[in-house]
Amino acid sequence: MAEINLHNITFGYNTEMVLNNITFSVAQGEFVVAVGPNGAGKSTLLKIMAGLIEPLAGHVLIDNQTVYTAARQGILGYVPQHYAQNTAAFPATVEEIVALGLVNYSSLLKKEKGARHIVRHMLELVGMDKLKDRRIGELSGGQQQRVMVARALAGNPQLLLLDEPTSGIDYAASAKIYELLGQLNSTLGITIVMVSHDIENATHFASKVACINRSLCFFGDSEQFHSSHATMRHLWYYSGFTG
Repeated sequence: MAEINLHNITFGYNTEMVLNNITFSVAQGEFVVAVGPNGAGKSTLLKIMAGLIEPLAGHVLIDNQTVYTAARQGILGYVPQHYAQNTAAFPATVEEIVALGLVNYSSLLKKEKGARHIVRHMLELVGMDKLKDRRIGELSGGQQQRVMVARALAGNPQLLLLDEPTSGIDYAASAKIYELLGQLNSTLGITIVMVSHDIENATHFASKVACINRSLCFFGDSEQFHSSHATMRHLWYYSGFTG
């Protein structure tokens, strides 16, 4: 399990401010869903947490170390938005796609027998083991997303970051993804931070909700979010940077 601390995260492109002074902490084993309108900085914040971009100010610590140290140690797994659709044309099997998640493993675990065991176990976790020999492009959108989660899990992360994992897939498939993530969180204790526009369903499994609209508008438990914040205007409409 991993603990995350974000302190005064600020980010912008040229003169456009994207994130302003965001501070919150995610405890070990929590499931946090980040919600908010389009263009409000949610995906940017997730990329900062994954170490893909650097903030202009502030810092992120994962288990009291930098994001880059945590990434090198394989503590975090990241599933970007639309990643499954982007890999659909790859001439690779499900098993081969998941094996790509082993890049941070030691040379011992990279040996063929050990790697195959790990990959197949990850596919079992996400319910895709029976389709291991299928080409990734032959799967449905929901099945592809499950494979991407398995790929991220192959590195044995303590923290899983997901950007809109149900984008572009139907309601039934989305429900299965949420259920899967909830099980990974509750049974394996993996800390999860997920960006989602599917507020009603995503927050059902979350222990905490963060509302991002350039700044942090709300951070608290799901029950409090639904009782006091779910109808607030800044949850649905991009407000821009107000200084």
